[in-house]
Amino acid sequence: MRFLIVGAAGHAQEVAWSLREQEARGGRPCEILFFDDAVAKRKVASELGDVVGTLSDLRAWADRADATLVLGVGLPSLKTAITERLRALGLPWATVVHPAATVGPNCRIGEGTYVAAGAIVTVNCTIGRFVTINMHCQVAHDDVLEDLVTLHPDTHLGGNVRVEEGAELGTGSIVIPGLTVGARAVLGAGCTVVRSLPGEATYVGIPAHPVVRRARVPGVASAR
Repeated sequence: MRFLIVGAAGHAQEVAWSLREQEARGGRPCEILFFDDAVAKRKVASELGDVVGTLSDLRAWADRADATLVLGVGLPSLKTAITERLRALGLPWATVVHPAATVGPNCRIGEGTYVAAGAIVTVNCTIGRFVTINMHCQVAHDDVLEDLVTLHPDTHLGGNVRVEEGAELGTGSIVIPGLTVGARAVLGAGCTVVRSLPGEATYVGIPAHPVVRRARVPGVASAR
């Protein structure tokens, strides 16, 4: 099987490592190739695989029965743009779960999702397509992560939490049980969410609160 990783930066290399460990655990030989539009700026260790082209070069693989796409980017906006761009190729997307991650019973994990080493997904969870669950995240019982969600490292979700499509939860953020984080919301690092949050906004702090952008007064210089 040939795995075509979209992206070649640090996150893509973590995904490649996890994929290699996953396939080795199953005794399945594989080849890993990287594709990145910034190919000239990327250097990838040969142990993981080589950068062989840009995203446009993936068209040449559209009819290959042994080719599977792997999402190697983590930001929701980039995930959305890339998956839409490559949809016409008709290639399947691999789901990557590092063997050092823990996934409990009755959990559903969608196509193209990545679960990193040290992450814990407990029981009765529903994980959508193209979700990123980074290192040492905790996803507790009955949680729902909709498509394109990203949890940065050490994010902890209590039970019965819903994270709606395209939301991005920063490193070390916490959501207490029973709450909803709205679509395309962004939580800053270390946020603690104690009430449900509407989408399309950025939140910081403990407890999490929206970022307020102060209007500039004409003719008054900003303090530095």
